[in-house]
Amino acid sequence: MTTDNRYLHLVRQDCPLRPGTHVVVYCRDSGGEEQDRSVAQQIETAREYCQHHALILERVYADESRSGATVEKRNQLQEMLTNLNLRFRQIRNLNKRQEQMDRHPFGVVVWKSNRLGRDSIETTFIKADLRIRGITIVNLVPSLETGDAKIDALFEVVQQYQDEKLLEEISDGARRGLADLVGLRDNDPLFRLHNPDWPTNDGRYLSILPGTLPIGFRAEQVLVGLRERKGRKQGGEKHYVQRMVPNRDQSLWERCQLAWKMRSEGAGIKKILHATRLFKSVSGFDHFFGNRIYTGDLEYGGKIYENFVEPMISRECFEDEQKRRAARAAKLQQRKSDPMLEPRRVNSRHLLTGLVYCGAVENEEHPMQADTVPERQGKRSRWDFYICSHKKNKRGTSCDARRVGASALDQAVIESLMTDVLTLENLRPLADAIATSLAERNEEVSERIVALQGRLDEVQKAIRQLVDGVEKIGFSSSLQTRLQEREQEERQLIADLVNLEDLLVRPKDLTLISDQHIREWIESIRTELHGEDISLSQQAIGQFVSKIVVNGKEGVIYYTFPLSHLSRIHSVAPTGFEPVSSP
Repeated sequence: MTTDNRYLHLVRQDCPLRPGTHVVVYCRDSGGEEQDRSVAQQIETAREYCQHHALILERVYADESRSGATVEKRNQLQEMLTNLNLRFRQIRNLNKRQEQMDRHPFGVVVWKSNRLGRDSIETTFIKADLRIRGITIVNLVPSLETGDAKIDALFEVVQQYQDEKLLEEISDGARRGLADLVGLRDNDPLFRLHNPDWPTNDGRYLSILPGTLPIGFRAEQVLVGLRERKGRKQGGEKHYVQRMVPNRDQSLWERCQLAWKMRSEGAGIKKILHATRLFKSVSGFDHFFGNRIYTGDLEYGGKIYENFVEPMISRECFEDEQKRRAARAAKLQQRKSDPMLEPRRVNSRHLLTGLVYCGAVENEEHPMQADTVPERQGKRSRWDFYICSHKKNKRGTSCDARRVGASALDQAVIESLMTDVLTLENLRPLADAIATSLAERNEEVSERIVALQGRLDEVQKAIRQLVDGVEKIGFSSSLQTRLQEREQEERQLIADLVNLEDLLVRPKDLTLISDQHIREWIESIRTELHGEDISLSQQAIGQFVSKIVVNGKEGVIYYTFPLSHLSRIHSVAPTGFEPVSSP
């Protein structure tokens, strides 16, 4: 297969894999024609790259119109990870893993690392799992590669934070705008200006709800105002949104009422499905019977809007069903849980919870959980420690490891992290690269805005032509349908433009970070690690440390990235890990 190499000049010119290496490609976009690198373009670019560097492309996995905020609903990503996990085992030994990569290299090619995800914790896990199996991740457009593995890995961590922050900023802005629409009432002055003949004017909600509506309701378009945009026609553009109203077509509203009535009388889900045919399977009723909207109240953005829409059932009926659901769930929770998910371990208030493992048994690692010896008056003070879960569950018969003082272990890990990783020497190149990355992002976003604005001009021209057609030849259902489709496309394009413009960084914010700023940032991390908010401290340290293995008086820290002079493992001072005898 040959290509015309339309995109090859946009990507990296080197290749970390030798010719003949087998690879798979993963592509993702968030949807919409405004994508500067759609799934189709990413695939074509990856094929050009593989052909140019003589890589053997086995398969392409692609998730189209899927958010990077979570792996849920990204079926192709999950399928790829499952397939690779079956083919490649985890190699815990650094030398053996490097040997495997040299003898039998394999790669995953992506457009950018954020195609794998924008949640920093989840993306770090995905990358670490691929790499520990000896799989090389090839970013066609790397944010920065200095050649120093330590600095490159640190930059990747910061870049993941940046990707997650951008996602949060976009989401926060969208949520604020949507919350304003959801809370809009029929006596709002601006709304009345555009809808002077609206049938009600008593302060009730307009029932505006974005996204997919629950079954039993249908969408009705309503004008809520005008959008003011630079360079657009005077007076702004009409802003239509959808409001939810009862859907009585094919007795849908009545069938939903019947489902609730049968459920309140104790009918089973299968019987309700057969009587109402609301869903294709019984699984559809899980969300249906847990949705408060059928009481007329909307639960949205952590807030409840009472009397938001016409009620289908009483609030008492809904609450009774939730009690029955809770009782059924309690029975299911009696199953034996995974020891890695044991509540005392996962929800511990200790800094290193979930990261500490016992290595006392040869060739085995068992998770250690935090525990406490309570204070006793006149005898001893309270003592926090980590204990091997295998030793505790087997009552010491299978492991002779002693308990490890939590305070000493926490402090040793923090000092090692601050000494070997978070230093001015490591972070100076990183800070310079961040400013460069922001400038490059500005350029990329600007190109997307220009392309999106061009598309918007085309759509608005088509709308004007359709309106002219209606005026000339009169009303027709086909013209109305086409006009509604174009107007919906116009609204989506305008919303996407607003989000993109919010991503632009002002020139004054692109100044280089000084050494003093870096030192202050390092100290802020140290303060956070010693702070009272344990969840923030755990999240901070989890970005850099993957696990700590304790064996006797010594321990090793496994970082989430390689260290150039200390390799991947760093042995801390024995005094930091010395087990404290039981008081």
